[in-house]
Amino acid sequence: MFKLLVVDDEAIEREALKFIVKNSNLQISEVMEAANGQEALAIAEKFEPDIVTLDILMPGLNGIQTGQILRERMPEIKIIFVTAYDSFEYAHEAIKIGVEEFIVKPGSDEKTLEILQSCIRQLEEEQQKKRRSESLEVKINQITGYLENEFVNSVVNGEIDEHQAVDYLDFMLNEFAEGFGVVVEIDFSASHSVNHVYRNMIKKRFTQQLSSLLDKNMKFMMNQSKNTIYILVFGYSPGMRNHYIRIIEDAIQMTSDDLKEQLPIKLYYGFGAEYNQISQLWKSFAKAKAAARDMQLSILENSDCGQLPENSLEITENDLWLSIINGKEETVIQKADHILDNIIFASSDMNEARLKLYEFFILMSRYLNRDSQLRRAVPEGVFDDLKNIESRGEARKYIHGYLFEILEALKEQKSNKTPVILDKAVQFIKQNYQNNITLEDAANEAGFSTYYFGKLFKKTFGVSFIDYLTNLRIEQAKELLRDPYLTVKGITYQVGFMDPNYFTRVFKKSEGLTPTEYRIKFWRGIPK
Repeated sequence: MFKLLVVDDEAIEREALKFIVKNSNLQISEVMEAANGQEALAIAEKFEPDIVTLDILMPGLNGIQTGQILRERMPEIKIIFVTAYDSFEYAHEAIKIGVEEFIVKPGSDEKTLEILQSCIRQLEEEQQKKRRSESLEVKINQITGYLENEFVNSVVNGEIDEHQAVDYLDFMLNEFAEGFGVVVEIDFSASHSVNHVYRNMIKKRFTQQLSSLLDKNMKFMMNQSKNTIYILVFGYSPGMRNHYIRIIEDAIQMTSDDLKEQLPIKLYYGFGAEYNQISQLWKSFAKAKAAARDMQLSILENSDCGQLPENSLEITENDLWLSIINGKEETVIQKADHILDNIIFASSDMNEARLKLYEFFILMSRYLNRDSQLRRAVPEGVFDDLKNIESRGEARKYIHGYLFEILEALKEQKSNKTPVILDKAVQFIKQNYQNNITLEDAANEAGFSTYYFGKLFKKTFGVSFIDYLTNLRIEQAKELLRDPYLTVKGITYQVGFMDPNYFTRVFKKSEGLTPTEYRIKFWRGIPK
């Protein structure tokens, strides 16, 4: 629906036009009126009409002058001039300011409605065009953001050649002379209780605020992958790298201070060397990532915590193997990426990197052969596969696929072992129920963590470990209560309970009778 402002110095003319509009089917929801140009300008400022009808011959500001001011203030407004036959000489002046239509008075109601409807159609078309334009702009921004993320990701992983990079930058209307990589690691280790949704919100807010601060000072592209932010800085004058590093450090600190008020997070960041070839910038990012870990390590070594978190610099194949054994997929990939970064960065070229990757596979096979029954530790034809790897990105995908295969194989192996392991645990419980055994004791016997064993036990038997143990003890107690020479107190200790009163309460809850009542009932039921 649209709004109409009627401007005429004759009240009867205003009322007539309002009446015509009110009794029509036009998409006009509100109508206001003004008696002169000055009043019209004041009302228009608050009312914001879509269409205005202006009598050309008004005292003070005439219709032409009023229309000119309105057009300057409200470029999209539709202006209709109302004129008599003898004032038609003003028409050429009206055309100069972009008038939509003329209503010649006196004229028919039908003609007036036709002119208003024509303006409404123009407004509707412009609204649709604006919506399409806004929708297209949103899509272009989304595509641009996606392309930018993919571009930075390709640069970080060394998966882009120089020609592809130049073509992309030409498409994005950017030029590249030299640039460097920045890596920011967000550490949530002090926020274990915070759910991933809130963490993601914090990461998004951090990248938005950091991007907003950097946008004022430099050309850059940004990509976020899990808890790591990659920033490609370029388009600066030669010799200005250190200046931009100071700006980035200040921006990171400012953004960090703001977010730390909401959540206890730590930030570690590093800067890579300059390169004048985009295809070589992956080395800058590798160096920046190593520098970020050095910063983390330095802070931890000088703190009182004494323990390095999961993403420490000192990650070895042994750390990776422990994560594989524990089935922690996300940690496995994180640690594998760190090892891969170290391999690639320490290699002079991809040939040297391939040899080190092969050594990595051999070492992994030793762990598998030593600690599991898996024998397909190294994929068939791995050496030939490695020969065809041309970038860090390809190496990363290959290693990820290999590690996921190992994880799945180990899961399957554990799954097949489960019945045997639980049978062993049940046997342990039956042999030791009279002792003060715990869930942890049974889990150790089965070779599982307490948490995992507890979940697996309940899933398999339908009751918790403690309920299973209690039921077993009660059944054994019922057998012993049939012997009249054994005391209730003696039976209590014999089946593993430490307190006769507690034993009595548990027994009654289970059987509906106290141990003594159960014994009496049993003996009364035996035929003489």
